[in-house]
Amino acid sequence: MDKPLRILAVINLPWDPRLGAPRVWIELSEEWQKAGHTVEKFCLTDAFPRPAPSSASAAIRALLFPWLAARFIRRDAHRFDVIDALIGTVPFSKRSLSYPGLLVARSVGLYHLYEKFEQMAASRWPNQPQGKLIGRTFYGFSNSRSRAMSRKSIEYCDLVNVPNADEVICVRDELHVRTPITKQPYGLSPQRAEDLSQASAASENRWKGKKVAFIGMWSPRKGAKEWGTIIRHVRARVPDAGFLFLGTMIRNEAVWSDLEMDPCDYVELVPQFGPGELPQLLSNCAVGAFPSYIEGFGMAVVEQLAAGLPTVAYDVPGPRDILRDFAQLLVPAGEVGAFSDRIAELLTSDLPQYRDFARRSIETAAQFSWPDIARETIAEYRKHLNHARG
Repeated sequence: MDKPLRILAVINLPWDPRLGAPRVWIELSEEWQKAGHTVEKFCLTDAFPRPAPSSASAAIRALLFPWLAARFIRRDAHRFDVIDALIGTVPFSKRSLSYPGLLVARSVGLYHLYEKFEQMAASRWPNQPQGKLIGRTFYGFSNSRSRAMSRKSIEYCDLVNVPNADEVICVRDELHVRTPITKQPYGLSPQRAEDLSQASAASENRWKGKKVAFIGMWSPRKGAKEWGTIIRHVRARVPDAGFLFLGTMIRNEAVWSDLEMDPCDYVELVPQFGPGELPQLLSNCAVGAFPSYIEGFGMAVVEQLAAGLPTVAYDVPGPRDILRDFAQLLVPAGEVGAFSDRIAELLTSDLPQYRDFARRSIETAAQFSWPDIARETIAEYRKHLNHARG
């Protein structure tokens, strides 16, 4: 029988389940520990216990983090069979780390694809604040160093772990990296999926309520510059449609400004919420919407589907994988009119149609289960660990 694995998670962010990237390791760790494996972490707050006093300080810490992680690994290398590290956090050879086990570089959103989005965004929304010259110079240097460390980490590792098919193609055909790749999506625990489904109101009540839900931080990447148009377009076709924005993480005034609207009773803003609150917050919503231009995976889509909400998304990496069997919910990125029309069509479908959409949504979400993903990931790690050790 294979022995339990000893796994170290390395991530340059706080170990906080409210943040998308750490949540991946946190929830995977829970499943691995249930299966008898041991999991330890080295995260940002392990390297820097005190909060950063400024954004510049935070950027400097991100640059320093890999060397602190390397020091930790060298000291304790013998204790771990697998190091599962966020891309860019371990940009060193295993020889220099004195580490004989499996070194995994995990993507939670491939830097190369995010850079492509930034280039597109600069063209699509050219009037964004640029900041001062010294700040642009500093962050330009910081981004350049981060990009170089990301590249080194996928070249030095034994295995690259990516969450979607587009990233497999990107690593192979655009970055020209020959390191082995495994594609492992993200998922929900059975309890989480059940909580989201059980909390939902009856399909008829949600269908009548005509409320559209969005989960995510407020940013141009996730549609902040387009949501005002979406709301106006949908309400032109469905005058009683309402909108719920969850987890915007910024001041409400900034959201209203981007929407080019005054506060109103048909738009509700919830800047922050706890993970346990989400099922109830989504319980009376009818449709999900996710106009994100780039994602590692897009867990918000899976959560809304699990709550029985057919979720319209841009046809981009992540949501494209999630909705591969539900393609009528995908819309070409940036086509705001088509995106709005698809939401309106769902809100105005007849009740039997809506019930079918809700059923298929739950079935789609069920394909992404953490216990299955955790088990498949361990099987991949065992296979490559044997090869890494020779």
